[in-house]
Amino acid sequence: MRRLGGVGRFGPRVVAVFAMLVLTGAYLTELYEAVNVAGNLTLFVLVVAGAFASGLVLGRFLPDALALPLALVVAVGGALLYVPSVPDGTLLFTRADLILEDIVALLTGLSILKIINAGVWATAFAPVPVFLSWFLVGRRRYTLAAVVGLSALVFLVLTGDAGVILALFGVLAAATAVGVGDVDLRGGRLADADGVAMVVAAMVVLTVSVSLVPGGATQPILRGTGGSGDTIESSLTRTDGDVVIQGPISLSPEVRFRVDADERRYWKVASYDRYTGEGWVRTAASDEFDGSQAGPPGPTRQVEQTVTTETELGVVPAAWKPTTLRGVSADVTGFGGLQAPEGETLAAQERYEVVSRVSTAGPDQLRNAGTNYSAAAVDAEQYTRLPESTPQELTEYTTTLTSNADNPYDTARIIETHLEEKPYSLDVERPNGDVAYSFLTEMEAGYCTYYATTMVAMLRSQGIPARFVTGYTPGQEVDDEYVVRGLNAHAWVEVYFPGYGWQQFDPTPSGPRESVEQDSLNQARESGSGNVDVPGSTPTPTPTPTPTPTEAPDGNDSGASDPGELPGGAFQTPTPPGGAGALDDGLVGGGDVATNNSSAGEGGFALPSPSREEVALGTVVFLGFAAAVRRSGATGRAYRAVWLRRQPRTDDPVHDIERAYERMEYLLERERRPRNTGETSRRYLRSLGDRDAMRVGELYERAVYAGRADRSGADEAVERVDDLVGKYRRF
Repeated sequence: MRRLGGVGRFGPRVVAVFAMLVLTGAYLTELYEAVNVAGNLTLFVLVVAGAFASGLVLGRFLPDALALPLALVVAVGGALLYVPSVPDGTLLFTRADLILEDIVALLTGLSILKIINAGVWATAFAPVPVFLSWFLVGRRRYTLAAVVGLSALVFLVLTGDAGVILALFGVLAAATAVGVGDVDLRGGRLADADGVAMVVAAMVVLTVSVSLVPGGATQPILRGTGGSGDTIESSLTRTDGDVVIQGPISLSPEVRFRVDADERRYWKVASYDRYTGEGWVRTAASDEFDGSQAGPPGPTRQVEQTVTTETELGVVPAAWKPTTLRGVSADVTGFGGLQAPEGETLAAQERYEVVSRVSTAGPDQLRNAGTNYSAAAVDAEQYTRLPESTPQELTEYTTTLTSNADNPYDTARIIETHLEEKPYSLDVERPNGDVAYSFLTEMEAGYCTYYATTMVAMLRSQGIPARFVTGYTPGQEVDDEYVVRGLNAHAWVEVYFPGYGWQQFDPTPSGPRESVEQDSLNQARESGSGNVDVPGSTPTPTPTPTPTPTEAPDGNDSGASDPGELPGGAFQTPTPPGGAGALDDGLVGGGDVATNNSSAGEGGFALPSPSREEVALGTVVFLGFAAAVRRSGATGRAYRAVWLRRQPRTDDPVHDIERAYERMEYLLERERRPRNTGETSRRYLRSLGDRDAMRVGELYERAVYAGRADRSGADEAVERVDDLVGKYRRF
């Protein structure tokens, strides 16, 4: 059997190998992202490169039967790399049920990024399909190689890591490798693979067309930015352990729950530790809550809450840190937060009681907390990690900004205050690349997800443990209760201080945020939307009094409303008292409301620039169309039509006469009859009885056989053939 790199039909082989490179790149892209977020990129690249090179080289010399045994050796090597990095990982060598549970969890949607040592896992997994597929490519077993690569990609699709576009490219690459590889094995030419190009292009067109069917449930697979149809609440209160940072977003004014509590607090839902550059992932597992857990370290006070749900609720909000729970069953995450049991929700009008212990540590205590994280009950590395692709400029920017701070608390306060100065807007375009860096240096405005993400990234760049937190702001105070709506969904920051635990910071400017929320609520009330109020939460209209001589001419008196009250009866939400989240006297969140964050120029119409994926898929469709046209013979006919109707003159009369004769013969064969075998040119032309044709034949014989040709004879031949074309080919 000929090996890769041998002599022979090189065209289809190159295309088949390139297709396998694309397929390999498809699944390696997702594994690379996992390593970028939580691993060692240098080690990953070296391992993958070694698997690729060894597979390709060994495939040229070793028989097919050794493919699986060698791949098994690579898999064992990966296991030896991964297992020691897992707590009690040696149990995996003796407990097959644990391995099976992990495999089932991954195949049913557990993202790789939710694995504690995701980077190590990806580095251990990657060389297995790479080695095996390229060993088979070395053997020119393109179909089996494509099956291996496609299996790895499907696995990542099942984990939820690989998206539709990536899967589509992988399938197209696999189909190309199989089809063109078969042409190579049969010793064909690349042109013989035009059918493969047509099929692949049809796959693209069909996939995109199905996703664009009007009225269907599907969405276009291209330009899938999402966002405008989602609310902040739906993006922040997900139960799958992910927060995807989106673009334009809306607010939901519907009431979600009421809280009877001792004081105003932020009602926490979840914490997230792993920043991906595009969003957040929670790596902590959850267990059934046994009814109580320890409070935070340091000085605390008790806050009791009775929560009544107004709609079905998939989360269990509570002030941080909840220590006891009564009335409903719940799970507790490894981070100490409460959540509804998997697959369950709280029904409307369900009630539960929570007792929380909240930190009362003051600024001076936190300034003096120190940085001895190794002795604290927290993995500092886990909460200071940033993706390796994070721009170094983010660290440099933060270092310069906080140069006057000599402790983590002051560093956090400086960052918090700095971000509060940025305008607030729900109408923003999600940036490409690292979200935190883009928000810090490029974006003109943002909403809570951007503020909190950026603050965590900035703190981590300074080696300060921080995490991304979601939940709800206190809500509207009504008769000793807090009415919490969907628009109160919020994201903020927690920073760890040795001896005092996680402390709350909120870099989102409160004034502009509350103004936007109030506008949304007012609009919902005016439009008569349902479930936006409960008894007592609707503002009481103030009757217009009869004008008196002491009033101003416009009828407005000089009385002022409660300074804490916003239009419509809602109240401003101050930062919760106590802890690091409380603002110093006189320090108020600034920022403005940005009404338009568009960067488009004045006037005119700008066409959207295509993405790389769209360009690639468009190229595939174009090549398939070109192959279809070639297969149909349309290109040859179009060329012949132009060639027949137009003959430019040259400096060589003989050449011009010869070409004129070729045009005439082509024309007569199609419009009159082909020349019979053994029939001379002169006899053929005489049989047709066309004087112009016979004259061109005479000029041709004189030029070719007698060597006599001049410019006038060449011009005459060309003109007579042009007349024949005009006579037989009418447009």
